[in-house]
Amino acid sequence: PPRSTPSNSSAASDVYKRQGARGRQLNAPVIRRGAKIGAKAVIMPGVVVGEGAVVGAGAVVTKDVTDNVLVVGVPAKIVRENFLG
Repeated sequence: PPRSTPSNSSAASDVYKRQGARGRQLNAPVIRRGAKIGAKAVIMPGVVVGEGAVVGAGAVVTKDVTDNVLVVGVPAKIVRENFLG
């Protein structure tokens, strides 16, 4: 007989299509051209990382990152502007 899929399972591609705790849909993060993301950095759903921006390793980005800045920390904060990394 064919195997059925449990009703509470979902594919990895559906992660950002799920609704959040308050009923709003979660959108995938947007990484603009030339942006660099360090190892084990976490970019929250819906956040935009601007062109040429650099996110430090292990940073947790909870808000949009403007163009050409360096952000580090938990939560991520701007440590250098006009950064051309």
